[in-house]
Amino acid sequence: MTDNYEYNRSMEPQSEKDYSPYTDKQYNSYINDINSGVYQNNGLSLVQFDLSSIYNSAKFTDTNDLFVVLPIVMVAAYSTSTAGTLVAPGAGSVNLLTLKNNFIHLIHQADLTINGKTAEDVQPFINISKHFQMLSEMSYGDLKTTGYSLGMTEPDNWKSKIYNGHASATVTTKSGNGMTNNRPYVSRTSFIGAARDNITPTASQYENCINNSITQRQRYLDTTANSTSGIFGSTAATITSLSQLINDYTPTYQVLNTNYMCWTDYAVIKLSSLFESLSSIGLTKKADIFLRLYVNTGTLNVTVSSPATATPGYSLTTANNTFNATCPFTVNYLQDTGAQGGIPATTANITAGLYLAKPPATSFNGINLSLSSYSHSLPACRIYYSLITPQPAKMIEYVNNNRAKKCIYRTVLTNQYNNIGSAANFNQLISSGIVHPTGILIVPYVSSLASSSFGDFAWKSPFDTCPGDAHPLSLTNLQVTVGGQNVLQSVINYNYEEFLEQVNYAEQLTSSDFGVTNGLFDAGFWNYNRFYWVNVERSNITDKLQARNLNISFTNNNNVPIDVLVFTFKSNELTIDVETGIVSIP
Repeated sequence: MTDNYEYNRSMEPQSEKDYSPYTDKQYNSYINDINSGVYQNNGLSLVQFDLSSIYNSAKFTDTNDLFVVLPIVMVAAYSTSTAGTLVAPGAGSVNLLTLKNNFIHLIHQADLTINGKTAEDVQPFINISKHFQMLSEMSYGDLKTTGYSLGMTEPDNWKSKIYNGHASATVTTKSGNGMTNNRPYVSRTSFIGAARDNITPTASQYENCINNSITQRQRYLDTTANSTSGIFGSTAATITSLSQLINDYTPTYQVLNTNYMCWTDYAVIKLSSLFESLSSIGLTKKADIFLRLYVNTGTLNVTVSSPATATPGYSLTTANNTFNATCPFTVNYLQDTGAQGGIPATTANITAGLYLAKPPATSFNGINLSLSSYSHSLPACRIYYSLITPQPAKMIEYVNNNRAKKCIYRTVLTNQYNNIGSAANFNQLISSGIVHPTGILIVPYVSSLASSSFGDFAWKSPFDTCPGDAHPLSLTNLQVTVGGQNVLQSVINYNYEEFLEQVNYAEQLTSSDFGVTNGLFDAGFWNYNRFYWVNVERSNITDKLQARNLNISFTNNNNVPIDVLVFTFKSNELTIDVETGIVSIP
């Protein structure tokens, strides 16, 4: 194959005109949201953008270049059991909070209208389906170059997962109730050689494994006096200052008003990762787009036992969590003395939240995080867009050929099913009369029942890295039917069948015929983080365009009940006039 490629590349004619079809391309134009800097910051916060003003008769906008920047702030405070009594954070508290893998988990749902037509409607948990696509499509080369900008690292370590299925009681040696994977370090007083894999013999399998992906996502520069051995150097000779970092929009950590820990971040989300329609449209003179993003914001209060030891205990109740959907950060397990970066000795509660621009008033355990007096240096959300001037001849050719440009893209439909019992059979009509489905993604989680988890949905947990990863849950007898016809010749029963036959080829951009696949996870990761994918696109053209019923069935092959999210990917189309931006949708 390499010989064929080199031969065909040598045959290609070459010309000075082939360097670029553009005479100019600028990336740094932006508009702010229309919220005027006002955000709910409790549950889902609606952020709206109106791009209809982006128009220049001599220039184009490439909708594939659009990206949003969200001014993210995380604020936390330690407190005693006495309401309103704060505890000053010690050295190393910069490590307490970390965003989960991928900034896309900041978005719960979103919708997009173009020229007044709904191109993509609101569907919940879009972050989970799109995160799976990104994990499947990206290569490790992509991750190295763009991962930091997108808030992505290598997948979280599955060997450091710990399951504690108790909702109410704090178990001393646990890093939280429910499924947990929030251990970035192991106490230096108990074990010095902690690593992603065990490097010394242990009595319990994976006993000293840590989730080092958390430390990779720890992107905040500690600007307190505790950073004397870091990038800043000594307090007498620093390389930069907090104000200089803020001017550069660098993620930072600082302590305000003595007791409030504040993490500043700038979350970049490529909009074509959320909306395939934007990737399909490409160059247009008028991007008459209206966009609504529902951002996961909220506050929670974690109860702490045995702080400043090698075995503290964390727990969270449903009543102490205002996140409606995904909690996009982890409260990390810091087990050591306060002087070594652990939780201060008098701490009984950790109140923490994630917000847009600034924290609201909060009241858990009498703690008001707005008293931090924090305000983000970026007061509003932004969308950046490109302005492109093609070569005159190319512009004429492009416009003439695309006054009715047909764009094909996929949208996602979401279904949720809760409390499917252990060993229970599940058989459900997922969609009635769906036209041209392309794929089914089934993601099982330990049930939100109090006896099985921390008493709430897994994605709301600050101890679980879900939905950056999933749960090690087995589904057997898996079958999907479309229009009454089985998609799978025989049901899938074994984990290697599902991975090798379906998941391994999901969203691949290169041909599996050559043995080349992309993706950021392997069968080992998938075994403990089950994303079940079934390709349902293969069928006759006449069948694809007919409305058909979609059904899935499986057996819950686990000792615990499960909650399941089912995402149906389907093909859609629109037609756009790239000169006027007028859109029609059949």
